[in-house]
Amino acid sequence: MATNILTRNDYAEGTAAKHFFFSSIVMLNIGVFLALLTSMRLAWPDVFPNDIPWLHFGRIRPVHVHFVIFGWISMAFAGAMCYMAPALCKTKLWSEKLGVWNCWAWNIGMVFVFFTLINGMTSGREYQDLIWPLDVFVLVFVFAPLAVNIWLTMLYRQTQGLYVTMWFFGAALLFIILSYFIGAVPDLFPVTGLAEAYMTWWHAHNILGLWITPVSAAIAYYIIPKISGNTLYSHKIGHLHFWSIAAFYSTPGAHHLMGAPIPEWLKSFASVSGVLIMIPALAFVVNMLMTMKDKWWMYAKNIPLQWALTGVLFAIPLNIQGAFQQTRALNWYIHGTHWIVAHAHLALLGFSSFIEIGAIYYGLPKLLKRQLYSEKLARLHFWMMAIGFLGFWSVLTAAGLVQGAAKVYEIPYIQSVIATHPYMVGRVIFGGMIIFAQPIFLYNMWMTAKYGKKISPETTGGRTPVGATA
Repeated sequence: MATNILTRNDYAEGTAAKHFFFSSIVMLNIGVFLALLTSMRLAWPDVFPNDIPWLHFGRIRPVHVHFVIFGWISMAFAGAMCYMAPALCKTKLWSEKLGVWNCWAWNIGMVFVFFTLINGMTSGREYQDLIWPLDVFVLVFVFAPLAVNIWLTMLYRQTQGLYVTMWFFGAALLFIILSYFIGAVPDLFPVTGLAEAYMTWWHAHNILGLWITPVSAAIAYYIIPKISGNTLYSHKIGHLHFWSIAAFYSTPGAHHLMGAPIPEWLKSFASVSGVLIMIPALAFVVNMLMTMKDKWWMYAKNIPLQWALTGVLFAIPLNIQGAFQQTRALNWYIHGTHWIVAHAHLALLGFSSFIEIGAIYYGLPKLLKRQLYSEKLARLHFWMMAIGFLGFWSVLTAAGLVQGAAKVYEIPYIQSVIATHPYMVGRVIFGGMIIFAQPIFLYNMWMTAKYGKKISPETTGGRTPVGATA
């Protein structure tokens, strides 16, 4: 009965993906605006009235984090899945209706996220800040419907094998449900102390390791071969990438707790497995760069490819940092400094967001059956975000090294705060470039939907990357 309701008289193909893509762009704009407020607070603590709780750093920052991770990034992922899964499975999305309902439930959930967190209703645990009713909402009405839709699309596929993108999509949906549930256990059951801390940080680490990283990679595996026209360099390397992420990326959550009284063997285990994430990282980067063989001239010509490949290139410093900062010596030096903030933004804003924006520039005009409204605005968006991000990441990394040196030489903490003030001003300046680039993105895609030149639709098979079923 439920199946009939969800699949009978279904919406037009691509409806769910369009809903998710546009919703994600709106969430991106909200998220980065909140980031501007937090950056200004760090540079000039009294810039906003301190008697207004809604403008406190501790209220704004969790809202910013959730709108970026669960609003922008995760909704863009959902849009990419609803667009790419039918193409790769050579079938329709199992239920466009379920996808649209899922999108609206997701948007309603983000409204509740905003009003609860901005009013101080929080669990107080980073990356798992939501109160328990919203944890249940996220699991039941956000991730579960998306997983069912994609898994059933895979089940009813018209192809014999599964391209590597679908491996990552299918597994990542299982991983995020498990990770989010484990992170929410202290909200739902009487778990406290070190167990609560470890569950919190295992989940916080694996939002990146088992959700954002594999899905971003999956999107790159689709659009880079598709746009370049080259066959994926190696499916075997793709499978190595998949299994090594599952093996090594799921284990090093304890590196967030190196100073905590958790078992020493667990810290050592986290350090070793953390360094081993270089295996999936190298597999992914090598596979993508080799896929571009003889087609690098397209990097400067094709807008979606430029975004996606830039995200792949950001994966190089991201994973070098990520591997070695999990060793005890380096972890002690940079823990609790702006280096960590820079690294987190390298993952979410550099690696992941550039690939997702590339996917939207590629997929949304095709779903709308219109040409991109303005290539000039898309180029402006790219360069504002690229230059802004490189400056943003550099000043925060430098600020982290200053703070680390202050720890080594036992300089009073307040002196390190004063020393890093110029870097916080730089954060506002470069962050401003990123932030004011996003309304350009939203305007360009909205105008594409309204006034973009109409184009003839591609066939479903034409949306499949070269070598996808090899």
